[in-house]
Amino acid sequence: MDDKAGEQLLLALCRASTGDVHLDLAELDSVDVLSVIALLRGAAGMRDGQYLVLHNPPTALRQMLEAVGDATGDSGVRVE
Repeated sequence: MDDKAGEQLLLALCRASTGDVHLDLAELDSVDVLSVIALLRGAAGMRDGQYLVLHNPPTALRQMLEAVGDATGDSGVRVE
Protein backbone atom coordinates (compact mmCIF):
# COMPACT_ATOMS: atom_id res chain seq x y z
CA MET A 1 0.00 0.00 0.00
CA ASP A 2 1.41 3.38 -0.93
CA ASP A 3 1.49 6.38 1.43
CA LYS A 4 -1.53 8.10 -0.14
CA ALA A 5 -3.68 4.96 0.08
CA GLY A 6 -2.65 4.48 3.71
CA GLU A 7 -3.59 8.06 4.55
CA GLN A 8 -6.95 7.71 2.79
CA LEU A 9 -7.65 4.52 4.75
CA LEU A 10 -6.77 6.22 8.03
CA LEU A 11 -8.99 9.22 7.19
CA ALA A 12 -11.93 6.95 6.35
CA LEU A 13 -11.45 4.93 9.53
CA CYS A 14 -11.29 8.03 11.72
CA ARG A 15 -14.35 9.64 10.10
CA ALA A 16 -16.44 6.48 10.43
CA SER A 17 -15.40 5.73 14.00
CA THR A 18 -17.93 5.91 16.81
CA GLY A 19 -15.19 5.90 19.45
CA ASP A 20 -11.46 6.27 19.86
CA VAL A 21 -9.26 4.74 17.15
CA HIS A 22 -6.28 2.79 18.51
CA LEU A 23 -3.18 2.15 16.40
CA ASP A 24 -0.38 -0.15 17.54
CA LEU A 25 2.76 1.20 15.90
CA ALA A 26 5.22 -1.29 17.39
CA GLU A 27 6.19 -2.59 13.94
CA LEU A 28 6.67 0.87 12.42
CA ASP A 29 10.31 1.23 11.43
CA SER A 30 10.36 4.64 9.77
CA VAL A 31 8.49 7.89 10.14
CA ASP A 32 8.57 11.22 8.34
CA VAL A 33 6.78 14.54 8.45
CA LEU A 34 4.15 13.31 6.00
CA SER A 35 3.32 10.50 8.44
CA VAL A 36 2.77 13.02 11.22
CA ILE A 37 0.58 15.14 8.94
CA ALA A 38 -1.49 12.06 8.02
CA LEU A 39 -2.03 11.24 11.71
CA LEU A 40 -3.06 14.81 12.50
CA ARG A 41 -5.46 14.88 9.53
CA GLY A 42 -7.00 11.61 10.67
CA ALA A 43 -7.48 12.91 14.20
CA ALA A 44 -8.97 16.16 12.86
CA GLY A 45 -11.67 14.16 11.07
CA MET A 46 -12.91 12.55 14.27
CA ARG A 47 -15.89 13.65 16.33
CA ASP A 48 -15.38 15.89 19.36
CA GLY A 49 -14.19 13.94 22.38
CA GLN A 50 -12.75 11.10 20.33
CA TYR A 51 -9.05 10.45 19.99
CA LEU A 52 -6.58 8.79 17.71
CA VAL A 53 -4.61 6.79 20.28
CA LEU A 54 -1.09 5.72 19.32
CA HIS A 55 0.40 2.73 21.11
CA ASN A 56 4.14 1.97 20.94
CA PRO A 57 5.12 4.81 18.60
CA PRO A 58 8.80 5.04 17.70
CA THR A 59 10.84 7.69 19.48
CA ALA A 60 11.14 9.81 16.32
CA LEU A 61 7.33 10.01 16.03
CA ARG A 62 6.99 10.98 19.70
CA GLN A 63 9.55 13.73 19.20
CA MET A 64 7.84 15.08 16.08
CA LEU A 65 4.44 15.13 17.80
CA GLU A 66 5.97 16.96 20.77
CA ALA A 67 7.60 19.47 18.42
CA VAL A 68 4.31 20.34 16.71
CA GLY A 69 2.23 19.99 19.86
CA ASP A 70 2.04 23.69 20.70
CA ALA A 71 1.14 24.59 17.13
CA THR A 72 -1.64 22.01 16.88
CA GLY A 73 -3.25 22.55 20.29
CA ASP A 74 -5.56 19.68 21.15
CA SER A 75 -4.87 17.72 17.99
CA GLY A 76 -6.97 14.74 18.95
CA VAL A 77 -3.86 12.52 19.07
CA ARG A 78 -2.94 10.75 22.32
CA VAL A 79 0.21 8.72 22.85
CA GLU A 80 0.09 5.80 25.27
